[in-house]
Amino acid sequence: MSTNENDAIVYKKRGVRRVSPRNGKIFYTPTARKSLKPRVDMVFESVDQAYGFYVKYAHASGFSVRKNTSYSNTKGVFKLKYFTCSKEGFKIPNKGKGKRRKPSKRVGCEAHIKLQLTIDGKFEVYIFQEEHNHSFEHEEDLQFLTSVRRFDHVKENAIQALSTINLGPVRAFNVLKSLYGSYEEVGATRTDFKNYKRDLNQYIGENDADMVIKRLAKKKEYCPNFTFEYEVNQDGTLGGVFWEDEISKINYMVFGDVVGFDATYRLNKYDMVFLPFTGIDNHNRNVTLGAVLLGSETVDSYRWLLRMYARRLVLHLK
Repeated sequence: MSTNENDAIVYKKRGVRRVSPRNGKIFYTPTARKSLKPRVDMVFESVDQAYGFYVKYAHASGFSVRKNTSYSNTKGVFKLKYFTCSKEGFKIPNKGKGKRRKPSKRVGCEAHIKLQLTIDGKFEVYIFQEEHNHSFEHEEDLQFLTSVRRFDHVKENAIQALSTINLGPVRAFNVLKSLYGSYEEVGATRTDFKNYKRDLNQYIGENDADMVIKRLAKKKEYCPNFTFEYEVNQDGTLGGVFWEDEISKINYMVFGDVVGFDATYRLNKYDMVFLPFTGIDNHNRNVTLGAVLLGSETVDSYRWLLRMYARRLVLHLK
């Protein structure tokens, strides 16, 4: 990349350009280091090793890779495997109604590598088509190549952890960008982060209440003094859930002379009411005696709440 007198950014073309004398078509040959370039008769221990090698070559050259045709024997072992440029072939138009139309990036590129299984169980390159019919990505844009973007467990856990403090996927991306030092080092884009969060929400779907109950039940297995109760409505939705841990029980035994609860907290997404049971310690500070989530503020909901807490009081007194 360079700049002219007007400070306009000028990107340097990558690869060697060739014009066919027969039909005038333009082809581009990558200029990656020789050590990264595949060659015929090169042998790999496995298909995954060959794919990783070709991805490194593609990243250094400025294009992305797609796994293509494969042929297996009766035992399911690959005999032939093809890796192609991501712009290979042409997209078949989708004539279905209600489908979002997305522009295709395929231009019929014929660059590819073909592997065949050898007698000793390894994979040998027997065809390597090097030329492309399109230009390559600039160095500043290599992090956007599909085959080199890495969305691992570290990023997944970061999105889930940051979402617990109301930080969305875009902010999670910015946090990781600051930790890694640059956009390129993150190994994924903002869109990747948003797509993962969307897929996670779709996976949870209508099972979110079941996941909460299962998590509370799991906690009770490891914490015997942890207690929870829940109610299910006639339509199968969660009507309410109450929980208290060992510290809450101790607080009640010591500071449970006066118990209050506040119903002014409401969750935005599920429209449920959060009611913390609180007391006052000998330093005039609030202490938690338990907590409840209610699906609605009806008479029946509060009746269940008070009856349930009354049973908890009797158990504490025993």
